[in-house]
Amino acid sequence: MLIYNKKLSVAPITTHIPLKNVTKQISIDKIVKKVETINNFYIQKMAKKPRFAITGLNPHCETINKFSEEDKIIKPAIKILKRNKINVEGPLSADTLFMKKNIKKYDVFIGMYHDQVLSPFKALYKHDAINITLGLPCVRISPDHGVGETILGRNLADPKSFILSTNFFNNIN
Repeated sequence: MLIYNKKLSVAPITTHIPLKNVTKQISIDKIVKKVETINNFYIQKMAKKPRFAITGLNPHCETINKFSEEDKIIKPAIKILKRNKINVEGPLSADTLFMKKNIKKYDVFIGMYHDQVLSPFKALYKHDAINITLGLPCVRISPDHGVGETILGRNLADPKSFILSTNFFNNIN
Protein backbone atom coordinates (compact mmCIF):
# COMPACT_ATOMS: atom_id res chain seq x y z
CA MET A 1 0.00 0.00 0.00
CA LEU A 2 1.46 3.28 -1.20
CA ILE A 3 -0.87 6.24 -0.87
CA TYR A 4 0.42 8.64 -3.51
CA ASN A 5 0.02 12.37 -3.98
CA LYS A 6 2.25 14.56 -6.19
CA LYS A 7 3.58 16.34 -3.10
CA LEU A 8 3.94 13.38 -0.73
CA SER A 9 3.32 9.66 -0.48
CA VAL A 10 2.89 7.48 2.60
CA ALA A 11 3.16 3.76 3.23
CA PRO A 12 2.61 1.79 6.43
CA ILE A 13 4.69 -1.31 7.17
CA THR A 14 1.63 -2.98 8.69
CA THR A 15 -1.88 -2.28 7.41
CA HIS A 16 -5.21 -3.30 8.93
CA ILE A 17 -4.18 -4.98 12.18
CA PRO A 18 -4.88 -4.11 15.82
CA LEU A 19 -2.33 -1.74 17.33
CA LYS A 20 -1.36 -4.32 19.96
CA ASN A 21 -0.08 -6.59 17.14
CA VAL A 22 2.11 -4.04 15.36
CA THR A 23 5.26 -4.81 17.35
CA LYS A 24 4.99 -8.49 16.44
CA GLN A 25 4.49 -7.71 12.75
CA ILE A 26 7.30 -5.24 12.02
CA SER A 27 10.74 -6.56 11.12
CA ILE A 28 13.99 -5.45 9.54
CA ASP A 29 13.17 -7.48 6.41
CA LYS A 30 9.66 -6.00 6.04
CA ILE A 31 10.95 -2.45 6.32
CA VAL A 32 13.80 -3.05 3.87
CA LYS A 33 11.61 -4.86 1.35
CA LYS A 34 8.84 -2.19 1.46
CA VAL A 35 11.26 0.72 1.01
CA GLU A 36 13.20 -1.04 -1.77
CA THR A 37 9.95 -1.85 -3.60
CA ILE A 38 8.76 1.77 -3.41
CA ASN A 39 12.21 3.05 -4.37
CA ASN A 40 12.30 0.82 -7.46
CA PHE A 41 8.78 1.90 -8.45
CA TYR A 42 9.71 5.59 -8.27
CA ILE A 43 12.88 5.03 -10.30
CA GLN A 44 11.26 2.80 -12.95
CA LYS A 45 7.87 4.46 -13.38
CA MET A 46 8.51 8.09 -12.42
CA ALA A 47 12.21 8.49 -13.25
CA LYS A 48 12.85 9.85 -9.77
CA LYS A 49 15.04 8.75 -6.88
CA PRO A 50 12.76 9.31 -3.87
CA ARG A 51 13.73 10.68 -0.46
CA PHE A 52 12.35 8.59 2.43
CA ALA A 53 11.58 9.45 6.05
CA ILE A 54 10.93 6.49 8.34
CA THR A 55 9.06 6.92 11.60
CA GLY A 56 9.84 5.29 14.88
CA LEU A 57 7.19 3.22 16.58
CA ASN A 58 7.25 4.76 20.04
CA PRO A 59 6.44 8.39 20.88
CA HIS A 60 9.56 10.48 20.20
CA CYS A 61 11.32 7.25 19.16
CA GLU A 62 11.95 6.42 22.82
CA THR A 63 10.94 3.72 25.26
CA ILE A 64 11.66 2.87 28.88
CA ASN A 65 11.39 -0.85 28.08
CA LYS A 66 14.47 -3.02 27.64
CA PHE A 67 13.39 -3.86 24.08
CA SER A 68 13.40 -0.83 21.83
CA GLU A 69 11.85 -1.36 18.38
CA GLU A 70 13.79 1.67 17.18
CA ASP A 71 17.14 0.16 18.26
CA LYS A 72 16.45 -3.50 17.43
CA ILE A 73 14.41 -3.22 14.21
CA ILE A 74 14.07 0.24 12.67
CA LYS A 75 17.66 1.55 12.95
CA PRO A 76 19.20 -1.68 11.58
CA ALA A 77 16.76 -1.57 8.62
CA ILE A 78 17.71 2.05 7.91
CA LYS A 79 21.40 1.11 8.05
CA ILE A 80 20.84 -1.62 5.43
CA LEU A 81 18.87 0.76 3.20
CA LYS A 82 21.60 3.40 3.39
CA ARG A 83 24.19 0.76 2.55
CA ASN A 84 22.03 -0.09 -0.48
CA LYS A 85 22.26 3.58 -1.58
CA ILE A 86 18.64 4.45 -0.80
CA ASN A 87 18.04 8.03 0.33
CA VAL A 88 16.52 7.43 3.76
CA GLU A 89 16.48 9.08 7.18
CA GLY A 90 15.10 8.03 10.51
CA PRO A 91 13.77 6.96 12.77
CA LEU A 92 11.87 10.23 13.03
CA SER A 93 9.16 11.12 15.50
CA ALA A 94 5.72 10.75 13.90
CA ASP A 95 4.24 13.67 15.86
CA THR A 96 6.27 16.25 13.93
CA LEU A 97 6.80 14.38 10.67
CA PHE A 98 3.98 16.05 8.73
CA MET A 99 5.30 19.59 9.23
CA LYS A 100 5.72 21.68 6.05
CA LYS A 101 9.52 21.57 6.16
CA ASN A 102 9.44 17.76 6.12
CA ILE A 103 6.84 17.56 3.36
CA LYS A 104 9.19 19.65 1.23
CA LYS A 105 12.25 17.61 2.21
CA TYR A 106 10.92 14.05 1.63
CA ASP A 107 8.89 12.26 -1.04
CA VAL A 108 7.71 9.26 1.00
CA PHE A 109 6.93 8.80 4.68
CA ILE A 110 7.12 5.21 5.92
CA GLY A 111 5.16 4.51 9.11
CA MET A 112 5.04 1.42 11.27
CA TYR A 113 1.24 1.15 11.27
CA HIS A 114 -1.74 2.27 9.20
CA ASP A 115 -3.05 5.30 11.13
CA GLN A 116 0.42 6.60 11.99
CA VAL A 117 0.79 7.92 8.44
CA LEU A 118 -2.65 7.67 6.79
CA SER A 119 -4.56 9.78 9.33
CA PRO A 120 -2.37 12.90 9.04
CA PHE A 121 -2.00 12.37 5.29
CA LYS A 122 -5.77 12.27 4.74
CA ALA A 123 -6.24 15.28 7.01
CA LEU A 124 -3.88 17.22 4.72
CA TYR A 125 -4.84 15.88 1.29
CA LYS A 126 -8.34 14.41 1.75
CA HIS A 127 -9.17 12.53 -1.48
CA ASP A 128 -6.35 14.09 -3.48
CA ALA A 129 -4.47 10.79 -3.58
CA ILE A 130 -4.47 7.31 -5.02
CA ASN A 131 -3.66 3.86 -3.65
CA ILE A 132 -0.88 2.07 -5.51
CA THR A 133 -0.46 -1.61 -4.67
CA LEU A 134 3.11 -2.66 -5.35
CA GLY A 135 4.69 -6.10 -5.28
CA LEU A 136 2.11 -7.71 -7.57
CA PRO A 137 2.87 -8.97 -11.10
CA CYS A 138 1.38 -5.66 -12.30
CA VAL A 139 0.88 -2.25 -10.74
CA ARG A 140 -2.61 -1.93 -9.21
CA ILE A 141 -3.98 1.61 -8.94
CA SER A 142 -7.23 2.48 -7.20
CA PRO A 143 -8.90 5.37 -5.36
CA ASP A 144 -7.36 5.89 -1.93
CA HIS A 145 -10.67 5.60 -0.09
CA GLY A 146 -11.94 2.19 -1.21
CA VAL A 147 -15.18 1.44 -3.01
CA GLY A 148 -17.59 3.40 -0.79
CA GLU A 149 -20.22 0.67 -0.63
CA THR A 150 -22.02 2.39 2.27
CA ILE A 151 -22.81 5.43 0.10
CA LEU A 152 -23.68 3.51 -3.07
CA GLY A 153 -26.58 5.08 -4.98
CA ARG A 154 -26.82 8.09 -2.64
CA ASN A 155 -25.00 10.62 -4.87
CA LEU A 156 -22.42 11.33 -2.14
CA ALA A 157 -19.21 10.00 -3.71
CA ASP A 158 -16.32 12.32 -4.49
CA PRO A 159 -14.86 11.14 -7.83
CA LYS A 160 -11.54 13.01 -7.45
CA SER A 161 -9.45 9.99 -6.38
CA PHE A 162 -10.98 7.82 -9.14
CA ILE A 163 -10.10 10.45 -11.75
CA LEU A 164 -6.55 10.75 -10.33
CA SER A 165 -6.20 6.94 -10.48
CA THR A 166 -7.17 6.83 -14.14
CA ASN A 167 -4.89 9.74 -15.07
CA PHE A 168 -1.94 8.30 -13.15
CA PHE A 169 -2.34 4.89 -14.81
CA ASN A 170 -2.42 6.50 -18.26
CA ASN A 171 0.71 8.51 -17.49
CA ILE A 172 2.90 5.62 -16.30
CA ASN A 173 1.92 3.23 -19.10
